[in-house]
Amino acid sequence: NVRHSYERNVVYERLDFEAERGQRIVLVGPNGAGKSTLLKLLAGVLVPQSGECRLGYHVKTGYYSQYRIENLHPGYTVLEEAFDTPQRLTETFVRSVLGTFLFRGDDVFKKVSVLSGGEKSRLALVKLLLDPPNLLLMDEPTTHLDLSSVDALLFALSQFAGTLVFISHDVYFIRSLANHVVHIQDGRLTHYPGDYPYYAGKMDALRVAREARENAAV
Repeated sequence: NVRHSYERNVVYERLDFEAERGQRIVLVGPNGAGKSTLLKLLAGVLVPQSGECRLGYHVKTGYYSQYRIENLHPGYTVLEEAFDTPQRLTETFVRSVLGTFLFRGDDVFKKVSVLSGGEKSRLALVKLLLDPPNLLLMDEPTTHLDLSSVDALLFALSQFAGTLVFISHDVYFIRSLANHVVHIQDGRLTHYPGDYPYYAGKMDALRVAREARENAAV
């Protein structure tokens, strides 16, 4: 029963949404439909103006956004930033994960302040994966990533045993991960309990039925 608006623009009114353990949900819909708003409500970045958002027992959230790279420390090296986690990790393991995301050799001694946007995105992903939550919320995680980094992220997420809710315009990424699709439009959520091809098939069927009705009305 969540309500959220930006001044006079009401995005959600009496919204109900539930994510279950093990689901990998992709949020799809037109630009401005409220996909990022829903993700921020789930992450606690936004507080519902009415209604409530409740986490399950022992749920730990991790939120990745293309805008969250601002939380990195400019004065740290890549290696120091990666170690800035509550987890007790060996340097060998941390370097291995960094290497998977193309931080190899002396690259780990670069200052965060000199990294490109793509490198900062990769480092933010490394940090999230080094301290994994059991509810992972990701907004456009493949932005600024090259194909090798996308594949590395897909491999890491394929090993992830928790719940994933994400937004992406990368169809390859969506097809590789999603087992549940939620379509958002005009403040309404439509759930499709299957992968992206299942969703695409349902949408094609709806389009064909709509065209048939329109032709019959002519």
